Amino acid sequence: MIARKLFRIAFANPLSAVYLGVVGAVTVFEVIAALIEGPQEFAGLYVLMVTSPTALLLMEFAEAIGGFAKPSQELSVVILAVSAVLQSLTLGLLWKLVRSGRAKPGRVQHS
Repeated sequence: MIARKLFRIAFANPLSAVYLGVVGAVTVFEVIAALIEGPQEFAGLYVLMVTSPTALLLMEFAEAIGGFAKPSQELSVVILAVSAVLQSLTLGLLWKLVRSGRAKPGRVQHS
């Protein structure tokens, strides 16, 4: 029940869907660019920018736990995916708040 509600908040609203679409499009762009041009020093930078600030915080946390070593590539991909989902959930909660009318001052809520 709770998982279904969280899934709906994170994925099934227009704001989250647009955000995840942008993240997906940027990721596809990065993969195609890497396939065409070969490995790049700054590969994944645009994905990191789209998922910031959550991704940056999680990367710093991973570095601190790992003894200040750079996270592996696999861990970085997982961090970027988790960051996108967390930000999508946050946008979904914002969408729900705005749509419920609680964010509008002066509007009376009936129980």
